[in-house]
Amino acid sequence: MTSKLPLACTLLGLAACLAGCGTTPLASPKADALAKLMEPAPGKAVIYLFRNEPPSAPWPVSVTLDSKPMGKTGAQTYFRWEVDPGQHIVISYGEGWSGLTIEAAAGHSYYVWQDIYMGFFQPRSELKLVDRITAQINLRSCHLLQTKS
Repeated sequence: MTSKLPLACTLLGLAACLAGCGTTPLASPKADALAKLMEPAPGKAVIYLFRNEPPSAPWPVSVTLDSKPMGKTGAQTYFRWEVDPGQHIVISYGEGWSGLTIEAAAGHSYYVWQDIYMGFFQPRSELKLVDRITAQINLRSCHLLQTKS
């Protein structure tokens, strides 16, 4: 007779680990729909950071904006940040880190693709600025995340 206890313990341990590694909570559907209009905020710049590939689903990846923790992305999620004009630094942390400096102008929007791929022990990420059309296409399948205050 084979014991099922080791398998059950392994599955429970894996579930406990994954439960603590979730992404940032999703924003409301109304907030998501408004963000996808891609309207610039008066006197501000807007930065979108999106992650759209489903194969990266199991791995939450932490993100900072100007050294402030903003939360964790998951597959098919995005952030929208209204920022003052000037220099802003976005960093994505995984196995190593990837950073991007944006010189933001009022009334403009900037679109950052967070490309995730498997590293040796953890996911790796690469941040890339993309154009508005690329962002619009990819944001269709993404959900807005709540930004930490």
